[in-house]
Amino acid sequence: MKTPRIALSLVALLAFLVPAAASFGQGAKAGKPRAIDTIKYPKLHEIKMPAVVRETLPNGMKLLLVEDHDLPQISFRATVRGGRLAEPAGRRGLAELFGEVQRTGGAGTMTGDQVDQLLDSLGAEVETNVGEAAGTVEGKALTETFDKVLPVFAEILTKPAFAQDKVDLGKTHMRSNISRRNDQVMGIAVREFRKLIYGAASPYARQVEYDDVERLTREDLAAFHKTHYRPDTTILAMWGDFAVADMKAKLDAAFAGFVASGPAPAVIAASVPAQTPSLNYIEKKDVEQTFILAGQLGLRLDDPDYPAIWVMSDILGGGFASRIFVKVRTEKGLAYAAGGGMSPAMDHVGAFYFFTSTKPSTTAEALATMLGEIKKIREAPVTDTELQRSKDGYLNSYAFEYDSTGKIVNRLATYEFYGYPADFNVKLRDGIEKVSRDDVLRVARKYLNPDALSILAIGRKEQFDRPLDTFGKVATLDITIPEPKPKEAVAEATPEAIAKGRALLAKAAGHVGAAALAGVKDITSEGTATVSTPMGQMDLKAKVTFVLPDRSANEMTTPMGAMVQVLDGDRGFVKMGPKSQPLPERAVAEMKRALYTDFGCLRLLKEGPSGTPKAWAGGDAEFEGRKADDVLIGVGDGVFHVYLAPDTGEVLGTRRSAQTEEGAVDVVTAYSNYQIVSGLRIPFASVQKVKGEVKSDVKLTAVKVNAGFAEAVFKE
Repeated sequence: MKTPRIALSLVALLAFLVPAAASFGQGAKAGKPRAIDTIKYPKLHEIKMPAVVRETLPNGMKLLLVEDHDLPQISFRATVRGGRLAEPAGRRGLAELFGEVQRTGGAGTMTGDQVDQLLDSLGAEVETNVGEAAGTVEGKALTETFDKVLPVFAEILTKPAFAQDKVDLGKTHMRSNISRRNDQVMGIAVREFRKLIYGAASPYARQVEYDDVERLTREDLAAFHKTHYRPDTTILAMWGDFAVADMKAKLDAAFAGFVASGPAPAVIAASVPAQTPSLNYIEKKDVEQTFILAGQLGLRLDDPDYPAIWVMSDILGGGFASRIFVKVRTEKGLAYAAGGGMSPAMDHVGAFYFFTSTKPSTTAEALATMLGEIKKIREAPVTDTELQRSKDGYLNSYAFEYDSTGKIVNRLATYEFYGYPADFNVKLRDGIEKVSRDDVLRVARKYLNPDALSILAIGRKEQFDRPLDTFGKVATLDITIPEPKPKEAVAEATPEAIAKGRALLAKAAGHVGAAALAGVKDITSEGTATVSTPMGQMDLKAKVTFVLPDRSANEMTTPMGAMVQVLDGDRGFVKMGPKSQPLPERAVAEMKRALYTDFGCLRLLKEGPSGTPKAWAGGDAEFEGRKADDVLIGVGDGVFHVYLAPDTGEVLGTRRSAQTEEGAVDVVTAYSNYQIVSGLRIPFASVQKVKGEVKSDVKLTAVKVNAGFAEAVFKE
C-alpha cells in the first residue's frame, strides 16, 4: 500500500509533467466544459479472478497457490510476521540489518556468494526484505529450474547463516545511509514529518543512529530469526506454471523440517498517541527552495469512511486538476508541484499529507495558499464535475491493480496477513462508487482540521517573504546526525588536564612562531596532491586560500577539469566552470572541522592557548612510531587528537573521526618537511591515512602569508 514516502515521490514526477498539468489545470480554472468531461464511460467489466487454492501444511504454514501457465515461470513470496514492530528493546535497526543479511549472509551450507552464483546460473532470483510488520522472502525461477531453486529459497527462509563478514558489511551500509540521510530534502521532510505525526519513538518513525548500529550483533539476528521465523506465522504465496497438487507435495517436503515450538510471539501494531499540532522549521542552507509539508493523523484502510476520504483527498490534492495543484501551480505560479492526500495504513492509522516546494521569497504565500484550500474544502460541497472526475479516476485505474496474476496473489496474501476479507478491494471499489458530495463534505469536516496540522518548512528562513511565526509559534528542529560514541576511552577534561592542554598548545604555538602567528590573517599555498579514489589514484594540482578564521577555497585542477570547493562561514559550495551548487551539510561540517587542522593546525595554535576551542591533555601517546603528547580538542559534538613532539612542541599530526560513505572512520594526518615562511613554521608535506591506507599525499611548492586574496574565489 502507499506510504507518505511513496506518495511524495510524485513531486519528482510532477516536475516532468508541468506543461500537461498546466494546460489541464487552466481548463479547470476557467470553468469551461472540456470534451474529456463530456465522455460517458460504460460500466467496467467485472475482473475475472484466478482460482486460488488455500492450503495449510502440517507444520502450520499457510499456502496460497495459483496456477498460471501463460509463461514457463514460477514466482513465490513468503510473508512472516515480525518487522520493526518486533525489534527487541535496545536493538533499534535490527530489522533493517536482518533484511539485508538474511539474503547476503548465506543459507544452510552455502555462502552468500555461492547462493549468488547458483541463482545467476539458473536465471533465478531470491530477495529478502523487512518492513514495519513483516519480513518477506520472494523470488522467481523458470519452471525447468524451479526444483533447484526451491531448496535455496527454503534455506534462506528457514536456515539463514548470517555470516559475520556480511553482518559487518550490512552495518557498513547502514552507517553509510546514516551519513547521507540529510543530503536529500525529500528524505528529511518525510522522516521528520513521520516523527511529528507518530512520535519519534514510534516504530513507524524511529530513527537509527550510529550507536544503534554498533550494538547490533550476529547473535541478535539469529535470535530474531529463531523467535519470529516460524511456519505458523508464515504465509507462502506461489503462482505460475505448476500443478497445485504437485506443488503442495514439493512444499510439504521442502519445509518438513521447519517446525514451531511453543506459542507464537505476539506482534501487534503500535499504539499511536494523539497528535500535537505544531509549526516546525529546519534550517538547510544547501537548498535553493523551501520544502513545505503539512498533515495530521488519518485513518486505517478498512475504516468505513475511507472511500469518501479518498475522493476528498483526490479532489483536494491528488492530481493535476486538484485544488491545491491548480491554485498553487497554475493560478499563482508558486511551484512546479503541489498536492497531497490521505495515505492509509493496514494495521494503524495513516496520515494526511500536503506538500509543495517554492522559492524562499514565496514561502509564506505558498503555505497560506495551501492552508486556504484545506480550509475551503470543509466549507462547501465539491462540484459534481470534481466528484465524477475523482471517482472515474479511481474506477478507471482499478483494473490495473489486477492486470497480472502476481499483483492479485500478492494482494490476497497481504489481505490474509492483516486479516482483511479476500474481497476487500471489491468492497472498496463499491464504496468509491457510492460516495456523494455530501459524504465528501462530511468527512472533510470530521477528519480534516487546518488548526490541528503539523507543519514543517525546510529551507533558509532569512529569505522568506514573511517570518514563519506569522503562522504560529515555531519550533526549530535539530537534524544534526549524532556522532558515534568513541570506541576508546577519552581522557577526562579535568581542570588540571585543561590547564596542561593549553600549555602544550602554547608551547606548540611558540615553536611555530608566536609573534607571526598572532598577526596571520590569510595564507595561500600551491602544490600537488596524489589522492586515492574509488576510480583509482588521481594526481591533482591545488591552490588553497585560507582566510582566518572560517573561509577556505580549494582550487583544484583535476582530470575532469577545474573545480573550486569553497567554505565561507556556514556556507559551502563547489564550482565547476560557470556552474555552482551547494555542498551537502555533512561536507560543510567536515570542512569546518578541517579548518582547525589545515597548515599544521595553524588556526588551532592561534586560538587554542586562549581556551577556544576547548583543549585538554590526554597523556603520553605514540604517533606514527614516535612518542608524543596527546592533546584532545573539542569542536562541536566531536573530539579530535593533536599529537605534539614532547621536546619541541612541533605538531606531528592529528587523528579525527570523519563521516564517510562507509560511516565513521579514523582519519590520521601526519605533517613533515617544516619550512619557515614569514616567520611561521609551516609543514610542506602531509600524508592522510584511513585504516592504515594512504588516501592522500600532499606536497606544497609555495606558501604565502598575508599576501591578500581574490574575493572572487568566494563568490558563487
